[in-house]
Amino acid sequence: MSDTPERFRETTAEACVEAIIQRVGKTLVVGLPLGLGKPVRLVNALYERARQDSSIDLHILTAISLLAPRGSSTLERRFLDPFVRRLYGDVPELAYARDVLDKRLPDNVRVSEFFFKAGSFLNNEDQQRHYICTNYTHAVRDLMAQGVNVVCQMVAPAREEGGDLSLSCNPDLTLDLLPLLRQRETAGHRVAVAGELNSNLPWLGHQAAVPPTDFDVLLDQPDTDYPLFPVPEGSISPADHLIGFYASTLLRDGGTLQVGIGSLGAAVVHSTILRHKHNDQWKALYERLRVASRFPFVTGEGETGIFREGLYGCSEMMVDGFMHLMQAGILKREVFGDLETQERANRGEPVNETGVVLHGGFYLGPGDFYQYLRNLDESDRRRIAMTSVNFINDLYDHRFGSQRLKVAQRRHARFINSAMMHTLSGAAVSDGLDDGRVVSGVGGQYNFVAMAHDLPGARSVITLRSTRQSGGETVSNIVFSYGHCTIPRHLRDIVITEYGLADLRGKPDEEVYLALIRIADARFQPSLLARAQKAGKVRKDFRIPDAWRENTPGHVTRMLGSVGEGDAFPPFPFGCDFTPEELTLAKALQGLKSATADTRGKLRTFARALRVDVKRPELKPYLERMGLLSGGGPSAWLNRRLLTVALEQAGALEQPDAP
Repeated sequence: MSDTPERFRETTAEACVEAIIQRVGKTLVVGLPLGLGKPVRLVNALYERARQDSSIDLHILTAISLLAPRGSSTLERRFLDPFVRRLYGDVPELAYARDVLDKRLPDNVRVSEFFFKAGSFLNNEDQQRHYICTNYTHAVRDLMAQGVNVVCQMVAPAREEGGDLSLSCNPDLTLDLLPLLRQRETAGHRVAVAGELNSNLPWLGHQAAVPPTDFDVLLDQPDTDYPLFPVPEGSISPADHLIGFYASTLLRDGGTLQVGIGSLGAAVVHSTILRHKHNDQWKALYERLRVASRFPFVTGEGETGIFREGLYGCSEMMVDGFMHLMQAGILKREVFGDLETQERANRGEPVNETGVVLHGGFYLGPGDFYQYLRNLDESDRRRIAMTSVNFINDLYDHRFGSQRLKVAQRRHARFINSAMMHTLSGAAVSDGLDDGRVVSGVGGQYNFVAMAHDLPGARSVITLRSTRQSGGETVSNIVFSYGHCTIPRHLRDIVITEYGLADLRGKPDEEVYLALIRIADARFQPSLLARAQKAGKVRKDFRIPDAWRENTPGHVTRMLGSVGEGDAFPPFPFGCDFTPEELTLAKALQGLKSATADTRGKLRTFARALRVDVKRPELKPYLERMGLLSGGGPSAWLNRRLLTVALEQAGALEQPDAP
């Protein structure tokens, strides 16, 4: 480390790469931030250098390498290409990530990730082999063990000449990695820390603000700054909404919230805002669902009122939902950096200093979220503290705060995370399959679940949909057993599906098994009960109560439709990047993919496609959006017909009467 970093203003990113190689040599073990903070200009130049020079040994260590979506069929590509150009047209693509996906990395380049974009590498043997399984809090340790000698990160420029830069979206690992890297340098190893300035990255302070001297080289070329990679809002299904509603019943005013990305997390945020801003509607559904009588533990763990004191956010990922909670006046409980002040605040005594309402490790979200962060006034900016994930995700002492301080801050904590499946014994399956293939990664889920068992008054909440589609069939996500787990059964706590809540903590096995069968889809309850009884976990004379048999998709729709004239739970409560026609097309194409998942389905669909009328006037806007209005040869002829079938099946077009 030098007193002044080497700045590259007039030269190219390739010159910056050359400076890195001069510092460390041609064996490059490069640590890149999770998600958004990858410096695309610099990384692409580094990767291209390795592609051109086979004497370079490049090993990239990271997580969630973001890429714009591509369709796997002609229809999907016709749908996605205009959308991708609209949303990602000015965002440069990570070249190594595309080559990883297309399985064309050169022999002298490896990429190891500790968290995948969900499902993206299930059939990629190289990435499955190179995957590193680690808890988020152990990632720095494991990166160092891999021999990291280069760290590259996108950073926000200083707000004034000579001022601090900001790690902004990714102080999560970098804050703990840099001191260890400098220790390695002091011991005689060659290292390099490179930053790429991007004025589109919001400047955030607290621990995320670092001096330029933390870097050895800085790529500072504002003329080539590019937009941040956006992650569009996903649709929230009725089942997701009801899961989110049940989760919102567990929140305590003056409490602490952690929530993850995706439609289930967004559903929790929406119902929390509904509870605060439209409490009468929220309570009406609470009563209609008979939450207090069906799940009486909720009355002791949660509340039903508005948030007068507010919530404090403590989440490895700062999702855009926290922005909505802040705007709604819910995310407002302040915490403080020293124990004495925090304990005074907990006693309700006056505190004459400004605290923070959210600690986050990294962020990722839609474009308007980034704009919101860029537009923060100084007061609101000080209320958000991006910091080390090791401070957030566990209770151990950390240089940013002791265990006693963390306990004092994290009152009534609710750590809400999603799973793919849950076993009747209480184990959660969130990151992988029983054949060993990795779907995503452990991330911080285990940390938060374990912390919920250690923090006084805290609860871990695992959310999951009761069913999923697989091979054109509906299957249960609550299973008797499974050959892989992410959260072991001895850490079982609260589980939520669209059919209710199961309190598993400290309960004997029979109660646990029955509590989970109770919130399973009614179609699968008999088989689950039979397996449990055969294993001796449930008494042989137990019979499924009639009330449990109400667990059907129709019941979910009726419950939600009874609130706010049926519009209290919209599919896109926080906005949408798709046009109405695109939403219809997306639903239709998803249905078509499911309908043609097996040979029988393909034959049935193609036979129907030969008979459809593609000249109906109501079909025109969809064909126009897909570039299928006319011409195109045999392929376009077939795709017009398949699209018509898909739209009929999705209910967007009237189906002709059967002959």
